[in-house]
Amino acid sequence: MLNKVSHKKRWQLLYAVAIATSLGLGVVLGAQQFSAPPLAVAQLLPAPKTIPEFALENHRAEVVDATVFRGRWSLVFFGFASCPDFCPLELQKLAKLLNLMGAGDALQVVFVSVDPERDGQEKLANYVGFFHPQILGLRGNNQALANFAQFFGAAYDRSAIVESKLLTIPAGINLPTNVGEQYQVNHSTRIFVVNPQGEFVGSFTSPYEVENLLSDMQKLMGR
Repeated sequence: MLNKVSHKKRWQLLYAVAIATSLGLGVVLGAQQFSAPPLAVAQLLPAPKTIPEFALENHRAEVVDATVFRGRWSLVFFGFASCPDFCPLELQKLAKLLNLMGAGDALQVVFVSVDPERDGQEKLANYVGFFHPQILGLRGNNQALANFAQFFGAAYDRSAIVESKLLTIPAGINLPTNVGEQYQVNHSTRIFVVNPQGEFVGSFTSPYEVENLLSDMQKLMGR
């Protein structure tokens, strides 16, 4: 009889411990979820990825490396200055975001041209400056641009009609001399998010409203 009672009490004690443990775990998980409110449109990576070393030229003809992302949040967008529709619309949204946040040096927009043959330093400077003074333009040779874009997973290529045939020039490959300047650039439309530690942490994808960008960036920046 004593063994049966002891056995019963032991199971009651184990059950009580299990209940208390599960309640405690629920409180912890609930607190974690509450402290990280859901984002409207941003898609975060499972873990941040440190941007590798690179060398590109900014719109002021200065060579920059990975330190250009340190100390501030950055939104990185790949495109080209001759883009007839998507690029100017996106840059208008990003310029509006900068104005709404009044971020000063805490947030920068980085526009990376994947059309080095047509987007020289002066053209790039005029292009990004038209939208907002806090937009940084980057350019480089085809191989350097392809490596930089590949890190983020930003796909692009160029296509042209040559001798009545459609020619596709992959990222990283110089344009053939017979292509001229009449070609199209096909590129990723994602906006990539980099934190002040120089780590790629997530991205935004179209369509979205500027208000969604504003809300998510305020949360990420702790504002």
